[in-house]
Amino acid sequence: MEIARIARESMRWGRQGWVVAAMGWTALGWSQEEWVSYRDPLEVRLPAEAVADRPEAAEQARLRNACSGWRTFAAEQPRWRAVMDGRTGLPHRAFGPGIDYPGDDTEARAAAFAADVFPTLGIPADVSWTVWEGQGRHDWAFAAQSVDGFPVIGGRAVTKWREGALVLWGADWFPEAAVPAGEWLPEGTLQSLATAGCNFDAWGNVAPTGYQVLPLQRPDGRLEFRLIQEWMVEGRVGALPRRYRTWVDVLTGQIHLRQNLVQHIDGRVAVPATEGKPERAVLRMGLDRPSAPSAPAAAAADESAALLVISGMAQADVHVMYPFEPAESAVLPHLRINIGANNLYADADGGFVTNYNGPAQGNLTLTGRWSTVYTAGTTPGTSVNWVDGYNNLTLNNLGNVRERSAYRSTSLIHDHMKVWLPSFNGCDESLTTNLDVAGECNAFYDGSSINFYNLGGGCNPTSLIADVVWHEYGHYINDRFYQSLGAFFNNGAMNEGYADLWAMSLGDIAEIGKGFYTDNQDGIRKYDAEPKVYPQDLVGEVHADGEIICGAWYDTHLLLGGDWSVTMGLFADAFPGLQATAQNGNEGQAFTDVLIDVLQADDDDADLSNGTPNDLAIVEGFDMHGITLFSYAEIDHSPAEFAAAEAPIEVVGSTEILFPYSLYFDAVRMWYRTEWGGAWESVVMEEDGSDYVGTIPAQEPGTVVAYYLGITDDFGGLSAVTPLAAAEPGDLANLPHFTLIGVEPMLINDSDEYSDFGGWTTGVPAWDNATTGIWDEAIPVGSFAEEN
Repeated sequence: MEIARIARESMRWGRQGWVVAAMGWTALGWSQEEWVSYRDPLEVRLPAEAVADRPEAAEQARLRNACSGWRTFAAEQPRWRAVMDGRTGLPHRAFGPGIDYPGDDTEARAAAFAADVFPTLGIPADVSWTVWEGQGRHDWAFAAQSVDGFPVIGGRAVTKWREGALVLWGADWFPEAAVPAGEWLPEGTLQSLATAGCNFDAWGNVAPTGYQVLPLQRPDGRLEFRLIQEWMVEGRVGALPRRYRTWVDVLTGQIHLRQNLVQHIDGRVAVPATEGKPERAVLRMGLDRPSAPSAPAAAAADESAALLVISGMAQADVHVMYPFEPAESAVLPHLRINIGANNLYADADGGFVTNYNGPAQGNLTLTGRWSTVYTAGTTPGTSVNWVDGYNNLTLNNLGNVRERSAYRSTSLIHDHMKVWLPSFNGCDESLTTNLDVAGECNAFYDGSSINFYNLGGGCNPTSLIADVVWHEYGHYINDRFYQSLGAFFNNGAMNEGYADLWAMSLGDIAEIGKGFYTDNQDGIRKYDAEPKVYPQDLVGEVHADGEIICGAWYDTHLLLGGDWSVTMGLFADAFPGLQATAQNGNEGQAFTDVLIDVLQADDDDADLSNGTPNDLAIVEGFDMHGITLFSYAEIDHSPAEFAAAEAPIEVVGSTEILFPYSLYFDAVRMWYRTEWGGAWESVVMEEDGSDYVGTIPAQEPGTVVAYYLGITDDFGGLSAVTPLAAAEPGDLANLPHFTLIGVEPMLINDSDEYSDFGGWTTGVPAWDNATTGIWDEAIPVGSFAEEN
């Protein structure tokens, strides 16, 4: 872990000297704080208190203790662990060794789990499940919350299964959700509010898409629920399209959220590479295909010639990767082949064999199974004279090199996606691929097409940069995959980071967008450079923040041996986890969820508590970017109220620290002091089996020793404080344990056998008017209620 710690420490200092080129402007020498001010001025984010980012360890412990449903579950499953949601007080992610539930399929088992657990959490058991199966090691089932027919934003339950056993569940559910009462504003007024401030040069579609209930956490911690109408507001400012997802409060008219769904490549140069990073060769995973037919294609050519039917291969000059490299002949995968009145498609290698005889005429366009190219609304085409036998097509008259390069790159990234998500069909269509759109120095995905700018503004045509095309298609994958699960890819940092990951995993590259600029070969994001770290490097700009999660994947990839088949296998298993449903500003929750799912993807026995084959590499790769799991343990300790004078005081606690938290473990510690308001002395407790033993030096008679216990991790974090919250600062601190030195108890006034208050009798009819229960002598359990 030393490498990870050094990397983490090196990132505690702010960095300056960014070189930025996005949306046609360039600036030098900006700090991260200045970058934030260049977010879209029309963007409206949810207030910080409405975004339930991960609570700290002490709050996590309080939430676990306060949730009776979780305590019941944990008592039956002691090796399970939970990350709690600070808004709902329910487990956001709970995971542990596999649990069998009855049922013939995932949906039935999820229903059995819900019937067993949900009533203890205040969640209805009869929810409807959406299932994702047949991908990686795990199957998933999701349930969405609604109230009075309106979806509740963020309300969702999730279960995850390994060979029929439950290994993870989460309940981001709002049991008190309700539709607020009041008079709704007219739809015309809501539309005016949704478009207020949008001074577009050209307007597009403006339409409502439905009503939803929005949970908001007020500064005092209480939840309130607002009814919003969602609008899609589309237009254009100069050359830049805008498509704003906008939430308008139907009662107050307040804009709670306005988010641009058009994702740009957003050109920018990363900081220089640091020394000591593993060196890597740039491989192309077979992208440089020879112009001559491969052996299978040649065999097919010989066979087809013998049969006297039309066959062949479609190829043309393209830029395989970068605009600064010479164009070369490469195949055009999946191109639609027209022969008279008949159409068929080439295969992934550009080859085709037909049942048709020649001679014949055909009209080819840059249209294929997975991409249709348009320039100014027109698809380039050419005519072909077919002959019997093998037709070796060199289609350099089928559009220009920009159009052919974009077509080929789009087809390749679709095929790459299908390798890892073979049962996902949401992108199995010919995607509109627009070239030479108005503007310069950019590319974007707008929800229905990918779009690329031509030469201008000091930037090359983005259609000539293969990984820029792959990045934009990555947004398309993210978008459609989440839609297939009934969800929305909310988090912008996750969207940009994962779009980069789709691109780098296909090209086996560490730098995105090389050749973006005309005067050098630099890229716009560089992942073999100094790592960006959560939360120090969060700046609120989605491309910059996305480098944190993508960098975590990239460094994990290196630590796993640089094998993309291993990395993408983990990614494909973790991808359905809906981590990116987290709102912008909630990256801590999203990134932590990813780490949990990646570790489970690597697990080989449905028991995360005993480690995984590649756990050290995964934990270190994510830790290099500040993504860690909370220390999670509880210390069992029976305090001694009295101790002898002038003799060392031995304090014993026991704990069980399971994987993955064991990888962060530093020490069990005790803090003590002998004067009120004095400084706390720290003692490392020595391990003795499952016990940890610490010693307080001998004290004079009459001394009152205060002490508490806790666990520290490799990064200075403190958890498992006993008594709970005793380490909190100032007035927030709970009372520690106290031991009286040199004192012998004579009488303890309590409801026990030593009391001088006489005997106690409960439930006396003449005096006991309790209606919901009788008094019980036990440790109090905290409860909380909202004020009216």
